[in-house]
Amino acid sequence: MTTDKYQLTEEIRNLIASFGIGDEASFTSDMEKFRIFLSEENEKYNLTRLTSPADFWIKHVIDSLYILKYFPEIKTASLKVADIGSGAGLPAIIIAKACPNLRLAAVDSSAKKSDFIVRAAGLLSLKNLSVVNLRANDMAKKKEWWRHFDIITARAVSTGCEIFRETRNMLGPKGRYVLYKTPRQAETELCELRNLTGKEGYMWDCTETFNLPENMGARVFISGMRQENLHKIA
Repeated sequence: MTTDKYQLTEEIRNLIASFGIGDEASFTSDMEKFRIFLSEENEKYNLTRLTSPADFWIKHVIDSLYILKYFPEIKTASLKVADIGSGAGLPAIIIAKACPNLRLAAVDSSAKKSDFIVRAAGLLSLKNLSVVNLRANDMAKKKEWWRHFDIITARAVSTGCEIFRETRNMLGPKGRYVLYKTPRQAETELCELRNLTGKEGYMWDCTETFNLPENMGARVFISGMRQENLHKIA
């Protein structure tokens, strides 16, 4: 294991700057602290298969931050966000650090991973991040979470239809789904979501494809909300 500080490439630094994070220096410093902590804990608990510094900064940090480019209101509005299947706190921890205006719930059924997120949030002094150690469908049964969130997101877990079925009770009346996907996943899931929810008035769309640095993959976001609430998230 190495805990040497990783030197960010100019491309990664420029990308982080392009997302318009308020305190960029503090953000990158805390993300490096998080990388080292994740690396140390991963040796004990197998939290992620992506272990190199480049993997962390590109496939975790940069990938997570792209939501700010396509949904810029997340940077400024006072929103309640649920990250379903947060795992090692991705994207929850990264978004919480970048956007102190948010109130973010990291939802995961694994006690091991939930405990890791709690400790990582403490390490980074994230006052705007809470952890819910439940399956999403069990969480949705609790009245305290009904119609609670402005945004429900998920990255690298379940299909869009599965996320919708399990969390629909938790989305607020003007809420939006924002799901991290690959272009191939989006081709299938966008059609499935439209077929599943069309009669309920949901509208689903897909962003343009964007590419991560160093040929580490192509990504899109699938976004959905009730038709009457388009452009009214903030």
